Amino acid sequence: MDCHSPDAWRAALAHAKVIGEKAGAVPLEIVLLTHTKYQINRTSLENFLGSAARSLRAGNGVPLSTGGNLRHATLQTVRNSARGTVVIAYYANEELVEKIDSLIGILGVVAVPELEGEIDNWIARWTPTVHGQAPAAPAQLIADPVVEKALTALSSWINRANGVLNPRDKEHADETLRILRAKGHLFEPEKIKSWAIKNGWQLGAADELARLTVRIGKLPSKPSLARYQNVQGKYESWRA
Repeated sequence: MDCHSPDAWRAALAHAKVIGEKAGAVPLEIVLLTHTKYQINRTSLENFLGSAARSLRAGNGVPLSTGGNLRHATLQTVRNSARGTVVIAYYANEELVEKIDSLIGILGVVAVPELEGEIDNWIARWTPTVHGQAPAAPAQLIADPVVEKALTALSSWINRANGVLNPRDKEHADETLRILRAKGHLFEPEKIKSWAIKNGWQLGAADELARLTVRIGKLPSKPSLARYQNVQGKYESWRA
């Protein structure tokens, strides 16, 4: 659906209301999330919002005719203010929806991309309901079962609540990836990052993991595993 069509805004509100009703949210609080506050000024979104756009730009909430309250936030201001709300990400791209993935305590998300394909990684990660389409089966983010099992084991080792990998956790990640690389496995960094976020890693740590997979995946030869202990035992546990 074209984000510049008023039908897209109406559909976004309708989906947000359904999410709120399912969560038992009374009154319903909706956060309209855009990259900057200027995206509700002289844009199609301002046209849909009408006189409410000025109040939202000023930081005020506005009541919705369907019940509940609407307020606006940006990438810079949203932080913890979205707790207990349904978030509508408008003109969404990967940066915007990844920000939502880092928020704690939200009830649900409605994402309206500006361009087709802008949030395909996010869609693959969460298999959301897509307006006008039949429900889809969850996407398989990591096709190699050995890689997935190794990352599952890694996830049980590290502190996934951290926004970055501490030195010890980074060593575990580096060792895991080097063993996999030495055994001939290949990496898809963006899919591994999506898998990590879906499995409870914070965005910053998932970014670090993806960068490690790029670096280790590009090694010109298989890495040496001489300094690691019980390499074959670990590998066989991932293959089991």
